[in-house]
Amino acid sequence: MLVNNTTRHYFFIFSFLFLAFSSYFFSVSFSYAQLKSDSILKNNLNLENKKRQKTSEVESLIRQLEKIQPTQKVGLLIQISEFYRTQIRDSDKALEYATQAIKEATKLRDKKAISQASIQAGALHRNKGESDFALTLFIRGLNSAEEIGNDSLQTDALHKIAVTYLLMRDFEQSYQYAIKEEKMWRASNSEYGLASSLNLKGISLIYLKRLDEAIKSLEQSLTITKKLDNEELLYKVFSNLADAYLKKGELGKATLYITKSKEITERINDNYGNIVNMIKLGEIYSEKGDLSKAINTTEEGLKLAQNSRYAALARNGYEALRDIYFKVDDYQKAFENQSLAVAMNDSLSNISRRHQVSNMQTYYESERNDRENQLLKEENKNKNLTLYLTSTIALIGFLLVGLFIYRTQVKKKTITKLRNQNDEIRSVYEQISKQATVIDDTNTTLTESLNYARRIQDAMQVNTTTIFEELSDNFIIDRPRDIVSGDCYWFEQHQGDFYVALADCTGHGIPGALMTILCNSLLNDIFNSRSGVRSPAEMLIELHHRLIHHLHQQKSNVQDGMDIAICRINKNDKTITYAGAKQPLLYVDKDGEFNRFKASSLPIGGHEVKIKRKLEDITIHYQVGDTLYITSDGYQDQFGGKNDKKFMSKRLYNMLVEIHKMPLEKQKIHIETQLNNWQANNEQTDDIMMIGIKLN
Repeated sequence: MLVNNTTRHYFFIFSFLFLAFSSYFFSVSFSYAQLKSDSILKNNLNLENKKRQKTSEVESLIRQLEKIQPTQKVGLLIQISEFYRTQIRDSDKALEYATQAIKEATKLRDKKAISQASIQAGALHRNKGESDFALTLFIRGLNSAEEIGNDSLQTDALHKIAVTYLLMRDFEQSYQYAIKEEKMWRASNSEYGLASSLNLKGISLIYLKRLDEAIKSLEQSLTITKKLDNEELLYKVFSNLADAYLKKGELGKATLYITKSKEITERINDNYGNIVNMIKLGEIYSEKGDLSKAINTTEEGLKLAQNSRYAALARNGYEALRDIYFKVDDYQKAFENQSLAVAMNDSLSNISRRHQVSNMQTYYESERNDRENQLLKEENKNKNLTLYLTSTIALIGFLLVGLFIYRTQVKKKTITKLRNQNDEIRSVYEQISKQATVIDDTNTTLTESLNYARRIQDAMQVNTTTIFEELSDNFIIDRPRDIVSGDCYWFEQHQGDFYVALADCTGHGIPGALMTILCNSLLNDIFNSRSGVRSPAEMLIELHHRLIHHLHQQKSNVQDGMDIAICRINKNDKTITYAGAKQPLLYVDKDGEFNRFKASSLPIGGHEVKIKRKLEDITIHYQVGDTLYITSDGYQDQFGGKNDKKFMSKRLYNMLVEIHKMPLEKQKIHIETQLNNWQANNEQTDDIMMIGIKLN
């Protein structure tokens, strides 16, 4: 009985305490919720008040347009445009006032005002994805600034031109303009301008795959930017350093720099920078092999890019997801993201072309209106002169009558001439617009078809991953003369033997690409057939017979063929078995001795099909550190240099000996750099393909 009373006593005490605590907790929670609600309401009211204040400010500026002199109008229009861009974030309104500024500056023929207005409008067109037309405006702004010797406007235009070429993926042009900007900043001793141009030069060098130069330029920019304590530029330099080290494969440094960049963008609430860093971080996770994190991070960045309507960043996100899904063998999603990336890129290109024609018409209309106003002024002036002369004709006599007739005739001729010129301009412009539309549509269709054909061609050559894990120090240079290529490579393996082939098919562009697809298909059929053909020489003879059969070359006039080399590498025996048809094997041993193993003098297929092919295997015993190269003749046949001559095979062989001790990744950079310097402004002569493998 005592136990029951004690238990009941404790139960009442516990219940009382529980009720008291619950009451207190509810009271605190209610107070916190009330405070939070009041805070949110207060923030919303503050935002609304700020918006009203900004709207009031810009309306006040617009009212001033009616009161000021024409010479002051351009500056105020640019100020209103910039206010809409930065404060109200209304890009359409910003562009409307920037366009008005260009019209007013053109009327005044004020070079400085034309430059300022053109640069302002160009930046807004570029933000809308209209890169081509933005470039036209930036160059107009640069030319006007150069005419009056205004260094500040010149550097501004150079920077924006370089950024625009970067968005258009013309990285060589971007690099050239960044160098011009850097020289001007060094001459003026401006530290911020120099840091900004060095950062931009670094980005261009990354995409040109000159990574060591890119890192050097970015580190110079970083040193200056840290001293300036400018966070907006600092996060960009960190992000670009992360990109450079990612492409070099130094993931630790890439992670360190992207983390630093991300900390800054989150602190200063830079939405664009956050998206760039998120997509880049996804790429780093992908390279580290953490594919789940890579997908989640990249998709989050892509979603933000879509919500913010950053088309170029969305395209980058789709491309990054394509590569990640390809790594996890989800080819369906990889293909979907590739399609979205292509569609987004094509959309950017089409928007740019379409708006370029539209905007040209807009600015043309402005100039045409000026001409028509000039005509009206001339006509009014003529009428006033006629009235004046008529009222005084009785007093000034026959002499003034003759003068009146003369002046009238002169004015009529002037007006007629102006009208005829205006009609001619309108007619020419209409013809150009029609031709531009036809050319634009045709170019878009052809480019889309060629890009899709290139994707099919690349898909035929994707079985390199497993083989290159075994032959890890290697490179492939693939530079089509046109979008699609007449050169192709082929890899396979069987019971420890690794097969490498490079073919230079007849022609280039679409005809050559069709031959490469046939070549890949026939090699796969031969390799996987029940006949068990594995010798390189036997494979080439079988390829020759099958090509003749498929193209009906015994009966038809089709004379297409290919130069091709095949190597079989056996790592256990340390041997290479080579056979080639007009395609030699280049070989540099670890001590730098060069050998060229000759191929047969006849191609596979072609016009000499009736001549029997004599192909023999050549066996080479190699040592670890030896390097083999197979290349099409496009590299050595490229025109360039001081005298505009071919590069030639001897110069190529000497170069390979000079660089044979370098890792293959650095060899590739050196070989491509030498080709770019040699080619300079010349067009590419032929498709170029080269494979290098350091033997282990």
